[in-house]
Amino acid sequence: MQTFFSEITPLCRNEQFLHSVMEKYHYDPEEYPNLKRLAGEMIPCLETEAGWQDREIQETFPGRDQSFLAVGITLGKGIDDLQENYLQDGLLTESYMIEVLSSELLLKSYQAYTKWVADHRELHVARLYFLGSVAGESGSSEKKLNDRLQLENLPVLLWELQMPVTCNEAYCMIPKKSVVFYAELTKDAFTKCAGICLGCGRRDCPNRMEEKENFPLRFADMTDRPLSYGYARIFSKADVK
Repeated sequence: MQTFFSEITPLCRNEQFLHSVMEKYHYDPEEYPNLKRLAGEMIPCLETEAGWQDREIQETFPGRDQSFLAVGITLGKGIDDLQENYLQDGLLTESYMIEVLSSELLLKSYQAYTKWVADHRELHVARLYFLGSVAGESGSSEKKLNDRLQLENLPVLLWELQMPVTCNEAYCMIPKKSVVFYAELTKDAFTKCAGICLGCGRRDCPNRMEEKENFPLRFADMTDRPLSYGYARIFSKADVK
């Protein structure tokens, strides 16, 4: 794998980043020492196991500007083990804190990857496509891409990346703190994607979240989605009396 993005792991020591996590997930100020301690415990895992990889897809999609890359990012198995240890000890708050810290680090990784592409490939990421999403409503190019985005193609995508990441029969990735996607490339810097919507000022972007009540949605609305494996483990455990 490629060495993990140099700007991501230090975020675990960055007070501004940690306070932003506190605010986003509505933690009380007295929880900060606990969150900071857990972020510090994650650092050795990230330094030894986190990484990423991309591979150019030989398949072409007519009408698209440039090629596509298969991309994978993982925080490594150590983060899973750390979270599981807290969960087994019944420390649900600590386990959940590791979950949210991991989610925020992966969000930052999307942005770090798009910057890496611009710096090293002299191209830009036009859009990120995740398995289970839809590329378009009509057209042969969109249908061809949509076929690739079927969730059951996850084993193929992982094979293309040749990373130490696998999936089970339910398509849950192992290690769990891993993401895979396709990145569409473009020469046009104006159409480049910031990776995440937060902080992006492009109001003309086709990937921009819809606006509700005159306020832009800076994060995807996940309220109607099933819980991820990590969240489900935590909340199902919390229900046990």
